[in-house]
Amino acid sequence: MGKNDFDIDFDFEKEYGFDPKAFLVAEEYDEDIDLSEFSDEELGLASQADAEAQEEYTSDEDEDLDEFLSEDDQEEEDAEDFEMEEEDFSAEEPKQPEEDYPDVMIFPRREEPETAPEEYSEEETVIDQSVFDDEPGYEEDGEGFEEDEAAYEEEEDSYEEDEEAEKKPPFQFKLPKISTPKFLIKFYDLYFAPVLNKELREEPRDPNNPRRRRRKSKMQIFKEVYLPPIIACVCLILVLSFAIGSLTNAIEAHRLSNDEKDKQQAAASEAADLEEQEYQALMDGAKRLAAGYDYRGAVTLIDTFSGDITKYPDMVSLRAEYVNVQTQLTEHRDPSMIPNLSFHILIEDLDRALKDENYGGKYNRNFVTTAEFKQILEHLYANGYVLVDFDSFIEATSFNDTEQYITKPIYLPSGKKPVMITETMVNYFAYMVDPDGDGTPDAKGAGFANKLVLQNGEIKASYVDASGNNLVGDYDLVPILESFIQAHPDFSYQGARAVLAVTGSEGIFGYRTNTSYIATKGQAWYDEECNAAKEVVQALRSKGYTLACYTYSNKAYSGYTAAQIQAEMQEWTKNITPVMGQVDTFVFAQESNLSAYNGAAFDVLHNTGFRYFISNGTQPWAAVESTYVRQNRLMVTGRTMQHYTDQFTGLFDCAAILNVNLRGNVPN
Repeated sequence: MGKNDFDIDFDFEKEYGFDPKAFLVAEEYDEDIDLSEFSDEELGLASQADAEAQEEYTSDEDEDLDEFLSEDDQEEEDAEDFEMEEEDFSAEEPKQPEEDYPDVMIFPRREEPETAPEEYSEEETVIDQSVFDDEPGYEEDGEGFEEDEAAYEEEEDSYEEDEEAEKKPPFQFKLPKISTPKFLIKFYDLYFAPVLNKELREEPRDPNNPRRRRRKSKMQIFKEVYLPPIIACVCLILVLSFAIGSLTNAIEAHRLSNDEKDKQQAAASEAADLEEQEYQALMDGAKRLAAGYDYRGAVTLIDTFSGDITKYPDMVSLRAEYVNVQTQLTEHRDPSMIPNLSFHILIEDLDRALKDENYGGKYNRNFVTTAEFKQILEHLYANGYVLVDFDSFIEATSFNDTEQYITKPIYLPSGKKPVMITETMVNYFAYMVDPDGDGTPDAKGAGFANKLVLQNGEIKASYVDASGNNLVGDYDLVPILESFIQAHPDFSYQGARAVLAVTGSEGIFGYRTNTSYIATKGQAWYDEECNAAKEVVQALRSKGYTLACYTYSNKAYSGYTAAQIQAEMQEWTKNITPVMGQVDTFVFAQESNLSAYNGAAFDVLHNTGFRYFISNGTQPWAAVESTYVRQNRLMVTGRTMQHYTDQFTGLFDCAAILNVNLRGNVPN
């Protein structure tokens, strides 16, 4: 058959009810187009050679595109083509496509038979109607199909391209080789090319089948191209989240476990440290109590240990030792057998004291030096004496809302004996330390300390030497006694200290706390003195000292009436009590005493709050009454150590202590 025989001899309308003229008619045109006016080239019907060239071009293009597809992707595409072909040739009525494609319809080209066209039979010229039925825009009523104006224009362009293709050899398109890594190219072709390239969004055409495939919808592209990686990414994220969460939980659990172990170890270590600290504190406290002969208290303290005492053998053995010693202590019940050694404030510089024009003889007669007092302490300790106070052997109780005083025993190891110490005039009279009366202690003083002060928490005495240097140290009884107890803890029975008695007319402990100083020194100066005195008072009480009244103005109360004593006590209460607080011990001055302890004078003192009364005597003596306690004190002076040495027999050796080289003959 010639190339134009198809239009001349074949009746499409008769055979298939299909008019080709109507096929090319668009809605915009008012008249029909005669296909006989166009040649095969103009109708886009290529020759066999053109078909082969087109096939070769398509094959080459497919091969080039296949370079960007993996073997698995190619197999997947072939499978999809096969499924589409089965759809196209099924007996079911084809679905109308969602949109018209502007591409030109290509009709299958019939091969020219060797014989003339009139020799063909009707059966040999049967054309598969499904080829046309599957084309978009085809209508079953035979009236043709419609295309939009854009599709028609694209069809005309395709005709012109076919004519040019006949004149020149087909263009062999090959993609250039690039140096980009293949995995990036595949990633681009798989996920970006279908969106950016229109041709890649369409399924490839089969060169043996001129039918055009339906273009994939956006939903199909999304399902086939984007949905799988999205699902894979989501799954990967979920897996990673689960893995990271599991790993994080495992790490956190491990961390918490380690933290818990660390906390337990820290708690165990802290508990062990606390137990060790408690052990050490109890051991030190028990030793201090035992050093003061309070073995019962030491055992009780050890028994408060919260840990397992069996882990500390030294604590167990120490407790057993204290229990054993406690059973061997000697009981002392008679207060009359307890001597009370009484001293005035001590002389630091005896040479200066003896040279005082007004009081040199009195200082030699009535006072003891710091060096002599230190020796007395050494003798007392060597002779087995232990310092006690009223609380060591007197117990205050209440009976019918009335205060009652009873004795209690003192328990000491065999060979130990109790002794008391009292110091008077601890107010440091101005004539001793400030003879010129300018209010400031200076080198003109008689060689005495001028006040008690606190230095690094310790109680010391302030002293001005002959050169006018202000010194702080052991220049009086209190700091000397503290240093001695520190060196010999067993000299103090259960923390006992001395009795300190002061007058009130010139203040206490060297501080001028009498209100009479406000007029001459001012309120600020007076307040400063009072505040400093209160600090010293607190320190003395903390150490265990007993604070006492040495009358208000250093008077002998044996010749005083009750009214006079009352006036004295009023001044004491006004000037001293606000600074020193309430005291219950009274020391009679100038070797005086009351004639009776049941008269008006006694009532004045008792009503002021005094319960312990200390007077002078030559032998130890004490009486414990229901509402008060009386006691004698043995005055230790230059005169008594030289002329009444028998008072101190067994206590200390006066001849070894008294500094006769400087004193000479002490007046009696």
